[in-house]
Amino acid sequence: MPARRVARLGAAGVAVLLLFPVLAGCASRTVQPVSAPPATAPSGPAIPEKPLNRQQMTAVQSILAKRGYEPGPIDGRMGPKTARAIARYQRDSGLEVNGVATMALIRHMQGQPEIAPQVVAVEAAIPSGLYPVGTRFVYSGVEIHSVDRVEGGRVSWETSIGDHYITGPHFGLPELEWQSGTWRGIAESTLPPETSWPPNQGVDLYFDVTSEEWNEAEGRKAQRQVSDASWSCSNKGAKAVKVPAGSFKAQAILCERSPAPAGAWQKRVWYYVPAVGHFIRRLDFDGAGLEIGQMDLVAILPGGGGATLRKGREGAIHDALDRVPAGRETIWRNPAGTERYVIKVNSRFNGPGGKPCRTYSITQQDSLPRREYPAVACQGDGKQRWVIPGLD
Repeated sequence: MPARRVARLGAAGVAVLLLFPVLAGCASRTVQPVSAPPATAPSGPAIPEKPLNRQQMTAVQSILAKRGYEPGPIDGRMGPKTARAIARYQRDSGLEVNGVATMALIRHMQGQPEIAPQVVAVEAAIPSGLYPVGTRFVYSGVEIHSVDRVEGGRVSWETSIGDHYITGPHFGLPELEWQSGTWRGIAESTLPPETSWPPNQGVDLYFDVTSEEWNEAEGRKAQRQVSDASWSCSNKGAKAVKVPAGSFKAQAILCERSPAPAGAWQKRVWYYVPAVGHFIRRLDFDGAGLEIGQMDLVAILPGGGGATLRKGREGAIHDALDRVPAGRETIWRNPAGTERYVIKVNSRFNGPGGKPCRTYSITQQDSLPRREYPAVACQGDGKQRWVIPGLD
């Protein structure tokens, strides 16, 4: 990715349609014994097949497109989309999966039924209530990510610097789409939508990601920069993590990609808390293992509901911060609705400028999933009784 995109991704923090590469499990075949060749006829090295010409490649792409494998433009050129389509066809047909177009592949395609069942890719849905519209995630450096829209398996976000991006249910993966100024990009991953995230401890995930990026200011002449990378992700187990929003027992999710764009991260660690439903810390490392970026959670501000609910909820939080003893809880009921929230407040401590601060969390009852919204707030000036650091 270009330098301007890399700089944005260092602070921003889930491929369109997701499919999983099958590296093993090809159809087993029973091989009948054959007679050994005569000793006088030594076998030589296998002769590789000649590359397909443009007309033959066009035929491959046409068959793939007819059968729903989406090889991209039918132009007779081998590109990453065609290679992925070939690999998917090989996987579904029990062939060796290598993404290579050969005459043997053409003969296999021509021997199959003219019309194959249509391949339909389905995005996993975002669990209801996980990312209510209007929720704001405040990270260190006043990096704010706000949920704009949730549709099926896609969450649209906007950052405090005006960037936009779209993620899927896997928060740890590259954005499905993004826009930073006049630059836009998309990404496609071979990770299947049914994959649980984060992965269970001891489970390693391997998948490929293809990204395209272009400058809209160049109009139709804009060149798309395409890059491919192989990813691996694993759950490194539980770890105690302390961030401004509080102390948590998080799951350390490590992902590495190769190759990585120049100047960008090669290894990224998310510290994920199931009760929060998102990460509380994210660390980036370059190819030399040097840390090049860190995001720590300051607060999650709940979204959803109308202005009356939000105003009443904010007032209840301020009242709790004023009077609730450390480690105790209070319940706030929305007088204009049925919502009930548990507000838990922790002890006071001196924050920036010596102002008294408290960490707290708010959880909505009778709601699934049970989301916890942790935050830190410090005493403000005048009418601002309590404020989120960086938002005052």
